[in-house]
Amino acid sequence: MPETLPDPPSPSGRGRRSNGLPATDWGALVDLDPRLSEALLASLGAAGVAAYVEPARGEDSFSRAAQHPPRPLDRLWVDPGHADAARQVVTAEVADLTSLLAETDPGATAHGFVHAVPRTAAARVLPPPALPDPPAKQPPPGKPATPTSSGSPEPDDPDEAWRRIVEGYHREAAGPVAPWPVSEDLDPPTRPQLPSRPERTGEPPAASPPPPAPAPGSRSDLPGWVEPAALDDEGHYVPPPPPPVPRLAPKRIAAALTLVVGFVLMFVPGLLLQPRTAGVAIVGVLLTVTGAAAMIYLMRDAPPTDSGPDDGAVV
Repeated sequence: MPETLPDPPSPSGRGRRSNGLPATDWGALVDLDPRLSEALLASLGAAGVAAYVEPARGEDSFSRAAQHPPRPLDRLWVDPGHADAARQVVTAEVADLTSLLAETDPGATAHGFVHAVPRTAAARVLPPPALPDPPAKQPPPGKPATPTSSGSPEPDDPDEAWRRIVEGYHREAAGPVAPWPVSEDLDPPTRPQLPSRPERTGEPPAASPPPPAPAPGSRSDLPGWVEPAALDDEGHYVPPPPPPVPRLAPKRIAAALTLVVGFVLMFVPGLLLQPRTAGVAIVGVLLTVTGAAAMIYLMRDAPPTDSGPDDGAVV
C-alpha cells in the first residue's frame, strides 16, 4: 500500500490550487501556463480526477539546487490511477485553446502553453498527453525562403541541409539555367596541338633552309634595337688560372718512407726479410720516431706568398 499523502493545501496556501478531490498518490503530468490552471482544474474536477497545481521548479543535477523555469509555469499533479482520463481532459483543453487562437491568428497552436515535465524536475513524472508541435519557423519579412536545387525550401535543420547538398552534388540541373553563378563555369582544358609526323616514304625529308648568317660585327642573340658597341665592358673580371698541383718534396717522401719502414720492422719484419729480434725492433722504433719527427718538422708554416707591397691586407 502506498503511503497516504495529505491533500494539497487550499488556494490560499503558498501558491497551490486544488480542485478539492483527495488522492493517495500524486504524479506530475504537464507544465502549463498559469492562465490555464483554473479552467483545467475545473475540467479535471468535473471528470472526477483529483488534481492540483503549484509553481513549477526543477533541480540542478550538478548542484542539487532548486531552479525555476525562465518564465512562470504551473506544474499539474494528478492522481496516477486516473492518468488516462487526465490526459484526455488536457488534450481536449489544448484543442479548444488552439481553435480559439486560430480565430485571431490562422495557423497558431497552443504550443508554449503546455509543456512536458522534465524527468529530473519531480520524483514521479507521468507520461504526458499528445502535445502540439512547435510552429514552423517563418523567414523574416522581406526575405523569402531559400529554395534548393529541387525547388523545395531549404530546411532549418543543418544536418538535413547538408544531406541534400551531398545528394545533389552529382545531380544535373533540372532547368536550363544552372543554380550556380556563371563565373564558376570552367571550360574543359584544351590539349596543345602537336605537329603531325611526316609520312614515311622512300625519299628523305627535305631539309629546312639554314637561318641567315648574322652580319659582321653583330650579335644574333640581341634584339635589333641594341647596339653591340654599347655592350663592350672593359672592367669585366677574368678569373686567374688555377694554381698547379703541388709536388711532393723529396724530404717529405723520405720521411714517409722512413716512418713506413719503421712500422714494418717493429711489427712484421719478415716483409723486409729480417728476423724478429730485439735489435730489429729497436731499429724499427728509431726509424718510426725519426720519420714522425721529420713529418712534423716539414709541416711547419711557410712564409706567406702574398707578402709583396701590392698584395693587400692578409686576413
